[in-house]
Amino acid sequence: MDKNNMHQQLTNMGLERVAYTEKSVYQINIKHEPTSVSYPLTLTTLTTEHGNTTVHFHEADFQENEFVPLEVRRTALDKLIELERLCNGSSSKSLEEANNSSMAQDMAEIKKLGNEMKHMKTNSELLEQNMIPDPIQ
Repeated sequence: MDKNNMHQQLTNMGLERVAYTEKSVYQINIKHEPTSVSYPLTLTTLTTEHGNTTVHFHEADFQENEFVPLEVRRTALDKLIELERLCNGSSSKSLEEANNSSMAQDMAEIKKLGNEMKHMKTNSELLEQNMIPDPIQ
């Protein structure tokens, strides 16, 4: 995604750019409702010389040495998942709309999963190749 579109998407989701060079640092405060304490989550992006911007989701974190309640971490994870879907061009559904406990969210995803499953080997084929199949769920 190009730098301007990425910046616009991030700011539309409530993130504020707090530093900028070729590497941008964004921050969003996530509030813990029971205590009314806000915890700043930082996220960095890097823009290449060709103008493409990459979000470094693996670097997203709260300030070091700060205790962050699990509820706040979950909210942050939900926000990052929503942002990753947005960056990857997934549907514009919010996380709440998309998270319906099904394997696929729409027909395109069903077709994609069907194509993936066509190429999967059966348990007997795996055993013939001295491989271990997935355990029974």
